Amino acid sequence: MQVNNDAMTRALGAIRDATDVAGLRTEVMHALGLCGIDAAFFVAPLARDMRAGRLLTNMGFPRVWERHYRARLHFVDPLPTLSFDFSNAFFWPEDVHSGKLSKQERRYMEIASQYGLACGIGVACYGPHGRAGFLGTAWTGDIRPSDNILLTVHQIGQTSFQRYCQIMREHIDITPLSNRELEVLGWMCSGKSNPAMAEIIGVSRSSIDAYIRRIFAKLGTTDRTAACVRAYSLGLIASQEVVTLVEKARVRDEPRR
Repeated sequence: MQVNNDAMTRALGAIRDATDVAGLRTEVMHALGLCGIDAAFFVAPLARDMRAGRLLTNMGFPRVWERHYRARLHFVDPLPTLSFDFSNAFFWPEDVHSGKLSKQERRYMEIASQYGLACGIGVACYGPHGRAGFLGTAWTGDIRPSDNILLTVHQIGQTSFQRYCQIMREHIDITPLSNRELEVLGWMCSGKSNPAMAEIIGVSRSSIDAYIRRIFAKLGTTDRTAACVRAYSLGLIASQEVVTLVEKARVRDEPRR
């Protein structure tokens, strides 16, 4: 199947311009329809630790599968986690090595196949501030989807998740943090104690306590861990991994004397 490039360009533009989540879902399914896909689902957050659960958006699969997925199947669905291992969209079952799946995960694949998921395309979707999700679609074609289809589904997933994050962010209203509060927040999220922060910044311990109270109030949290999680999700601070990569790049790019 060949994708109409002009039609897909318009469809991606409609995804980019969606104003709410319901409209976004409609435009995503329209774009996928141009690839011959009539059912899809989206889950977030995308993480290897699934104890926090996953939010599911069902777009065309049977409701009974949706109920079972929300109740327990999301704990054993291997597809979202497997998407970490691919730089582009992947096709199952061909790209999924059953030998690497647990007994429960293989059982999930058997159950899912009964509800239209015997074959499908999956892609990890990455958004701002370290957010990630997973788009999975049915595939009813007789042969493996072409590279063009896989690349297009990848683009639909990325564009839609970026827009989803933007729509959700528009509903988040926090009081801006001052430069000093951001500095304290950064040191706090790197694991520094209050006395250590006071020494590093050059202020009194009581000042640090006051800054932290204001940070908690502005972020709507009551403890350091929750404040740091919210700060990362809102993009207020960079993770230590990013800081380390930036430092390595700076050293690498410095002119040699």
